[in-house]
Amino acid sequence: MLLSLSLAHPAAALDPDKPFRDYVTDNWGVEQGLPQISVLAITQDPAGYLWFGTQAGLARFDGVHFQRYTRHDASELGNNILALQADGPQRLWVGTARGLVLFEDGHFQSIPASATADAPERSFPVNALARGADGQVLVTGPDGIYVVADKHLQCLHALPGPTLSLLHADDGLWAGSTGSVFHVTGDGIEKYPLPATVRDTSVTALAKIGDKLWAGTRHGLFRLQGHTWKAAGNRPGEAPQAVEALAADRDGNLWVATQQYLQRLHDGMPAERIQNMAGSIAIRSIHEDDTGNLWLGSMIEGVTRVWNGWTRRLSQPEGLNDPLLWSIAAGPDGNIWVGSNNGVYEWQGGRFQHRVGGAQLPQPEAYSLLPEREQTWIGTRAGVAVLRQGRVEQPAVLAPLRNAQINGIVRDHSGRHWFATTQGLYLLDADNRLTHYDEKDGLADARIRLVLETRGNRLLVGTYDGLYEWRDGHLLATGEDTGLGEGIAVTALLELQDGRWVLGSNTDESLRVFDGRRWHHLSHDRGLPANIPFHLAEKDGDLWVAGMQGVYRLPLASIDQSLADPKIPLAVQMVINSGADQGGGQQDKCCNGSGNSRGLLRDGRLWLPTRDGALLVDVVTPQQPFTRKVRIEGLQVQGQWVHPSTGKFQLPLNARSPRIEFSLPTFEAMHTPQLRYRLRGYDDGWREPESPAMRSVSYSNLPPGRYTFEVADFGSSDPQAGMARLQLEIPPRPHETLAFRLLAVLLLAGSIWLGYLGLKHRYKRQRAALERLVQERTRDLQAANARLEVISFTDPLTGLHNRRYLAQQIPADLAFYERDESYRDGSEAVVFALLDVDHFKTINDTHGHAAGDRVLEQLGQLLNELKRSGDYVARWGGEEFLLVLRPLPRGDLGQIGQRLCSRIAEHDFELGNGLHHRITVSVGLIECPLFPAYPQLLGWEQLVTLADRALYRAKSSGRNGWVAYRPAPGAQLPEDLTASSGDPWWLVENGLLEMFDGETRCTIT
Repeated sequence: MLLSLSLAHPAAALDPDKPFRDYVTDNWGVEQGLPQISVLAITQDPAGYLWFGTQAGLARFDGVHFQRYTRHDASELGNNILALQADGPQRLWVGTARGLVLFEDGHFQSIPASATADAPERSFPVNALARGADGQVLVTGPDGIYVVADKHLQCLHALPGPTLSLLHADDGLWAGSTGSVFHVTGDGIEKYPLPATVRDTSVTALAKIGDKLWAGTRHGLFRLQGHTWKAAGNRPGEAPQAVEALAADRDGNLWVATQQYLQRLHDGMPAERIQNMAGSIAIRSIHEDDTGNLWLGSMIEGVTRVWNGWTRRLSQPEGLNDPLLWSIAAGPDGNIWVGSNNGVYEWQGGRFQHRVGGAQLPQPEAYSLLPEREQTWIGTRAGVAVLRQGRVEQPAVLAPLRNAQINGIVRDHSGRHWFATTQGLYLLDADNRLTHYDEKDGLADARIRLVLETRGNRLLVGTYDGLYEWRDGHLLATGEDTGLGEGIAVTALLELQDGRWVLGSNTDESLRVFDGRRWHHLSHDRGLPANIPFHLAEKDGDLWVAGMQGVYRLPLASIDQSLADPKIPLAVQMVINSGADQGGGQQDKCCNGSGNSRGLLRDGRLWLPTRDGALLVDVVTPQQPFTRKVRIEGLQVQGQWVHPSTGKFQLPLNARSPRIEFSLPTFEAMHTPQLRYRLRGYDDGWREPESPAMRSVSYSNLPPGRYTFEVADFGSSDPQAGMARLQLEIPPRPHETLAFRLLAVLLLAGSIWLGYLGLKHRYKRQRAALERLVQERTRDLQAANARLEVISFTDPLTGLHNRRYLAQQIPADLAFYERDESYRDGSEAVVFALLDVDHFKTINDTHGHAAGDRVLEQLGQLLNELKRSGDYVARWGGEEFLLVLRPLPRGDLGQIGQRLCSRIAEHDFELGNGLHHRITVSVGLIECPLFPAYPQLLGWEQLVTLADRALYRAKSSGRNGWVAYRPAPGAQLPEDLTASSGDPWWLVENGLLEMFDGETRCTIT
């Protein structure tokens, strides 16, 4: 059952019940602003900013920007920064390999050790810092523990050896040294020596959980039991690893970083060892921030944030042999059934149990499921099977479904079974009679995606082309006269608790709500993310929407407000972001397919099928984010930066264009700051930055006066509490003062008043005429430029893009896709499909070139209808067309080629004068990149050349079909080969590519 799963709220510390792979990790490196890739120390100041110490400088991080400090700010920062300790919002202690440095009010100052009778002032490496019970900053030294007094280091506790680590706990101060740990209390200093075999090792890290003290050394991890240290954290027979960092979080997890791995220890649970995963490699510093995020500093990977996230992923470690899932459904006994790419599994007892193999099904992919008490119905891409008492059957009565993709299976209140298929709607009644509904029964498109029975026993049928209701053996189109619109491709349906219906569509990636009288459209212009809804669920007043681009939460109250007033945007919160056009949310992959059994809400968790197992999303209502205070960092005036400390500043005379920088420390991964600013006395209202990451604003040529600049986070629970203010005064120039103006009026009023009025009137007429002329010329020029650009990129016959457009657009698209993880790791690829009309010359010769042109125009329109949002089609030349399909899972070339051939062969083309004609096409296909490990091997023009070769092979093989090239099994490219120019045919000649095509031909009916 589900009791073994625990999804903690992301604001809490890291849940010990979750494996590390289910945490969410985000990484920052030099490219994002770190001074250097090795992060040796981390701390957080009271204002909420994170500080990172590296081998080449210091950085302050607010969640968006890094403020860097290097040796140019203080020479000591050019060495390794070994320790950090915040001491107030404007005060930071920095321990380096050359000594202690204080950063205060924007300035750095070295803090040497006090001179003695035997030695002058000196500095020494500072390995660790801590704060004592009285607030003093404690510093490690070569002969004990030091404190800062009068800008100098003074020895507080002398020890017989160097101090290498510090830990202040409720029971006193613990100090790690060579071969020993010292306990400093009001009663004195007690020594706890390490075992004799490691007496020469250094204790470099200390941590405490409850009454358990842990020590990290160069000879492994030790735990104090009584007065004796015992080795810990090692597997039987394993040599101990040097501990590089050690930290305990608020949930009782002990994190141990060694040279080989990151390890987590928790009482009552097996030790978890993390290797070769993001955030686990060469860790040298560990810190838990005030929102429960764990920050890991690496020697080679910068800094990584680790947080709980909203999800748990169940995949191969939990028993799935094939992690690609298509369907999820609840069994009557409470277990969860999932349909995979190769059979059916049941989630039982905390693991997936394999119930049906793909070879036992009509087709291996279990595309839809309906578990019942005595049987489980399994819909595939080629018919239906039934699992009864451990045996798989294919009922003879369902033989007509064997060539159909089963998108959904539903049992209604009367016990009848409904099958939503690509060849129509099927009804299996209680007497085992099968009835088929398709175009002859009123459907505009026989392809059915899903079936929903409402609480009022109404049966709704969602198709690729509209919504229908089944009534007494008839299918009736519904919604067209109540605002739904025509041709809506239905992808998801849900009946809310209040009786309203919600419909998801891929027509415009939107939602539609039916209130019983009319349908209301919710689209991107109201703030809805671009995401085709695959599954809809309702929980505690929230609508949850899952699709290929992720999962978002939409409060029903927000829908009501937006429907009442369209100017009010929807309060959408991205929860899982798989590439949506809206920021925020956890980066993760979701979801597969549309139809019935595409998701399940169970025990506060949303189960969704993905390419990597089942994704479980916690649907508890999120807590309000922390209220952080926005800080005004500086004011740039006439090229110089100033830092007002009083909240007021008077600009110099003639300085009218200030620039203001501000920051907001926020590390809550689910909360995207919504900063707004205004200059009171100048701005009419609150304004938004040009981008969410923008942290500065400039004003130009302000008039003299007094202003107040305000900036606040409107995404926090209390924007006013965290608001920052800066009062600005802009003095007037002499000629702008009231006295000067009065004097000028007295001197000039009588002598030039009439002339002034005449000139003013004359100049006004001339200026107005000139402005009109300039505006007219500008409009004419803009219109001409726009027409010229459209003509240059458009094929005049079909209205499609041409080769010039492709040469400009495809490189930009590929550069964009390279930022997507799925494209980089090779699981997804761009597809080029080059098609050519078969026997096109016959049309021209028989019916004339005008008829041929009409065929090309209609073919262009048909291809535009077949492509998805984000794909595009261009006329490549003559009767050739090129389709560029945005990234798809690899291996779909056959489906794409077959679909193109079939749809075009089925289309009726008008030749004019009442004549009609059917045509076929030959298609060549190729994936980009061709070899995922060598993404830059071939340019897109070379790939189109291979597609053209495939097209030629399709034509020479009889036409009306498709051919594609793919890497041959076991193909190995030279290791030093990263790019190739010229004709790519050498890949085929050398056996690195193989050709494959469809087994059947499309027929013209």
